[in-house]
Parts: sequence; structure tokens; C-alpha cells
Amino acid sequence: MTDWWQTKQWRLIQTNLRETDMLDISAARVVADLLEFRANVLMINAAGIIASYPTKLPFHFQSPFLTGDSLHDILDACHAAGIRVIARTDFSKVRRPIYEQHPDWAYRDAKGQIVDYNGDVHVCINGPYQQHYALQIIEELLETHDFDGIFFNMGGYQTRDYSGTYHGICHCAHCQERFGELYGLNLPSGEDPADPVFRAYRQFKQQTVSEHHDRVYRFIVDRWPQIAIANHTQFRRGFIRQESNTAIERPLPHWQYDASDNTRWAVGSYPEMVSSNTSVDFIDFPYRHVAVSPDQQALRLAQSLANGGTLDYYLIGRLDNHEDRSGFAAVKDLFHYHAAHEDEYVGLHPIAEVLLLKGEGNQAEYRGWYRVLAEEHILFDVVRLDAALDGAWTKYSTIVLPAIEAISDELASRLDRFVEDGGALIATGKAGFCDEVGNPRPGSAMASLGIDEVLAVQDNARGAYLKFADKEGFSRFAATDLVYVDGPYVYAAYAEDAEPRMRFVPPHHFGPPERCYYSLVVDHPGFVAHPFGRGFAITIPWLPGALFHRQGHPNTSWFCADLLEQFAGVEPIAGTLPPQVEVTLMESEGGSYQLLHLVNASGHFGNSFYAPLRLRDLEVSIRCSARPRSVVGLRSGSPLGYTWLGSTLTIHLNELGLFEAVKINFA
Repeated sequence: MTDWWQTKQWRLIQTNLRETDMLDISAARVVADLLEFRANVLMINAAGIIASYPTKLPFHFQSPFLTGDSLHDILDACHAAGIRVIARTDFSKVRRPIYEQHPDWAYRDAKGQIVDYNGDVHVCINGPYQQHYALQIIEELLETHDFDGIFFNMGGYQTRDYSGTYHGICHCAHCQERFGELYGLNLPSGEDPADPVFRAYRQFKQQTVSEHHDRVYRFIVDRWPQIAIANHTQFRRGFIRQESNTAIERPLPHWQYDASDNTRWAVGSYPEMVSSNTSVDFIDFPYRHVAVSPDQQALRLAQSLANGGTLDYYLIGRLDNHEDRSGFAAVKDLFHYHAAHEDEYVGLHPIAEVLLLKGEGNQAEYRGWYRVLAEEHILFDVVRLDAALDGAWTKYSTIVLPAIEAISDELASRLDRFVEDGGALIATGKAGFCDEVGNPRPGSAMASLGIDEVLAVQDNARGAYLKFADKEGFSRFAATDLVYVDGPYVYAAYAEDAEPRMRFVPPHHFGPPERCYYSLVVDHPGFVAHPFGRGFAITIPWLPGALFHRQGHPNTSWFCADLLEQFAGVEPIAGTLPPQVEVTLMESEGGSYQLLHLVNASGHFGNSFYAPLRLRDLEVSIRCSARPRSVVGLRSGSPLGYTWLGSTLTIHLNELGLFEAVKINFA
């Protein structure tokens, strides 16, 4: 039997209900509001901190506000309208009266204190509540209600409250006992990656979360196999639910590719699962009743769709009593478009030449390379490190490893084989300098990089440059002789057959102006190309991605782009598209058509999101193995002019607003 979520193109709305929303909730109104959006999946609060239904379990706090229509009424009305319903649960906390009866369920900080946030007490994943009693709640919920899916909010190890206050790792008796049993150690006092005990604790977290996921998943699927289960990626079934959100204290800049990034790695890493990345309506936890820019929400949804995901929108309260409806029109527009064209989005898979690996390390380095690839219009996939060994790499010519230090021997060997077989590997910073747990190695695990010995690591090379000895392969630098460096730099000795390029200008005086000159240039490279088997690897001993993400200067992005295009031989999408337009290319099962998405992010200006500029008279050229029978803009609803010459398809667009989905028909 095929899982329902594999055949349904969903448009999900999560109404994150406050307990008072149940006072006068109307099942008929819920359905009418969803249909107005053309939504076909609802996520609604059901169980955990608050039971939104009459519960018989003494450890499940029942809402005192259940005077409106019941969850049964809402489920029946939704199903009658063809709307699937997913239960939202949260087992990270219990109400204070429940804690007082079971104090051993609570999270405890290093001093033994609990976290009581507005009467909700944090509980530990290793305690009896999450290990045993939560399963009884799930059982009661699913036996008494006909839900189609289940989502678990704030799972795993939580160290912060809703105000962002950090409380440290859990030191409850259950954590102490389990960690001692598994590792023979006392819990670490803090989160210090240099501490081997903390590195063991990170393994402990991964193992215990995986075991808990396994227990919960099997408990549900053995009894209710029709249920779509969220975020249990080890089973490669169900859906991946993520958020594109904002936060008042989050460091700027806004990550303008947030929805693209979330969707791209989910689709690339777990293609068997549905990627459902939600656009969060509100600004931050303290401001749940005021919405972000409608244009930001629209951009997120367009990015999710363009990268192979579903549409998903999340707000506090109900649709009919929400106090800031400014984003509704933009969300409806995207939902209505998708409802009209959902058949074209079934069974698509991405076309890409480059693989960008995503790890737990330097996110700024990763995001900088993401930007370069997107803004140079290079087709690329993202795969998370924990899934990198599971898929085939045969379609990729180049892999980018953006300063991911923690690499297993198995993954390092596979990367070396990729290069041996003719691929190009680009690795930056201290890539592979630690094992998968974080234990340091003397150098990189990848032999293909050609690093014989690490001599030293300069933590901050501020005031340093890279000087061209020649500019072969660097067409973007005709009028520029230097590349600036900021951040760490790795001094290393390289293999004899490695080819170092550029020379390092160490940090020098930069003030006063009369002393701003350098006199020392040393034979340490800006990058090293090392032949290995039929391919080659490029080692970059600094962090150009992080520098570009932070500062955005073309001096850095040019360097990355020339390496990709003129050294690795990556071919970008050609045409007249500006960098603000993201390009993705998907192909249908059987190859009868392709979908070329163009997403216009020109409305991102400073730290604001406005309506994108309307771009006119654009051309985009892609490689095609056959002449298309027709080229149609799904968004515009009109045929598009095109030429096909020598396996190159050039498409002309008179105008581009937020996005266009170009359907290229071959059959």
C-alpha cells in the first residue's frame, strides 16, 4: 500500500492553538477557512503539555477550555472536505501539578534546579515521562482520534527556555545514570568541544535520541501504519518538518535562502520523505501576534516549492481570530497557484552537478558557499553529513566540503574514491581535521587533499592578503591583484605533486595611513590543487565562504566562483539573470518534462523584505538533450519564446515577478 503522503501534494497550515482557542472553536469555520486558502492539510494541537481532548490519563493535563467543537468534530469535518489532519504534540514539558506528583521527571541543571516557565516544567528525554508515559498519551490519542499524521515539537535535549535563557545540559539522575553506564564518566559541566568528556556527551545525545526515535516510531507504526510521522529520518519515511523563522536577538544578516536551504538539504538527503518547511508567521516568541513581512513569507514559500518541497504556513491561534492578517493574501496566492498546478509537482527530482555537504561545523562557511552557488546560478544539491554515505554521487562532478572538521574515516574514504574516480573536491579550512566525534587528528582525513603536515593554525589572519603570482584561471580579477583574508589560516606542508597557487601576505600594519604597506610575501598558498587518481582536490587553507557570508564583498565571491568554474569546470546556467534570481531545475519521473524555477529575491534589502523588483527581458539558457515540444510559464499561464541550438535551450521571459515555473515539455 502506498503511503498517502507520497501521492498527495500538500499545502499545510498549522494553527498553533492557544488553550483559549478551544472555547468557541467551530469545526465548520476551521474547514471553511482552510478551503479559502486551498489548504489540504491541517496541523492542530492535540496532546502533551495540554490535552485538547477529554483524557483519562492522570499524568496528562486536560485543558479546562474544551467548550467549543471537539477534536473529533474537527477531524470529521476536515476529512469530509478532503483535508488530512496532523496532530501536534509536545512532550518537552509538563504542567506544574504533574511535576509536583513526579519530580523525578524534570530536567535539572548542574545545581539541581528545575526550569519552570509560566507553570510548565521542562522534562528530560531520559526520564520516565518521555520514555514511557508519553507513549501512553500517544496511544490514547491515536486510538480515540483518526489523525493522519503526528508531529513532535521540541524533541531531544532542550537547554533553553522560551526567553532564550541558557540553563546548561541536563544533570538529572536519569542522565547521570545512563551516561555513567555507557561511558563510565560523570556528566560534563559545560559545552566545551575541547573537552573529551563533552565530546563523549555529544555521542551520548546522538545515541539516546536515536534510540528514543526508534522506540516511538516502532510503537506508532506497528499499531497505526497509516500515520505520517515527522522527523524520524533514520527510517526514511514520513515527513521532515522545519521552520523558516526570525528572532529578535538573532545575529544579522537574515539568511535570505532559509527556506531554500532547509528544503534543499531535506530533499537531497532524504528524497523518500516529504519536505515540509513552514513559513512562521510571527516575528519571534515574544511577538507571536505580529507577522513578518508578507513578501518574506511569499519568498519562503516560493523557495520551498522551487526546491522540491511542499507549502507550509504556521501561525499562532486560529485563522478566524488571528490579529495580524497582513500575510494572508501572499500565502493564499502561493497556495492557490500550487492547487492549480499540483500535478506538475508530483515525482520531481532535482538536476544538479555540484554537491554541497552540510555538517554541524562552521555554518557561516557553508552559507557563503551556498550563496556563491545560488548567485552564480550553479545547479547544486545539499546533503547532510549524516545521510552522505547513503546516496549515490554519480551525477556530481564536484563536491564542496565547507570547513566541516568532524568527518568519519568512512566518509573520508568515500570522498577520496570520488576524487580517484575523476571528481573534483573543494575543501576549506580544517576540513576533516577531527573524527566524527570531534577528536582531533594531526591533519585531514582525506588523502586526496595532499596535506603532508599541518605546521600551525593562525586563529585570526586579519590584515592578510593573497597575492596572485599569475592570474591564469581568474578571469574576474583582471583589475584586482589581491584577495583579502580574515579569520583563520592553516599553514601546512603539501605533497610534492600538489600545485600551490597565490602567495600569502601575512598580517601587516594598517594604520596610520603612512605605514599601510607590506614588505613580506611568503610561500604559503591561497589554495592548492592536488591531482589524485583521475580527479583532483582543491584545498583552501582559509574560510572564503564565512568571509563572503559575513561581509558580502565580490573580492571573495569572485575567488570562489573562479575556482568552481575555471578550475573545477562547473558550468553555470547562462543568460541574463541577475544574482538575486535563484535557479533550480527539476525533472519528472520518466523525463517527459522539466520544471525550471526562477525565484526573484530582489526584494531582500538590508534587513527588510519588500516586494521584488519586476525584472524584464530576461534570457536563461540550459543544456537539453532533445528539442522541447513546448515551453510554458505556469505562473504566467502563457507560452514562452525560446530557441534550441546545439543542445542549448534559451528561454525568453518578458517579465519576472516573485517567481516563474517554466515547464519544458519533451513529450
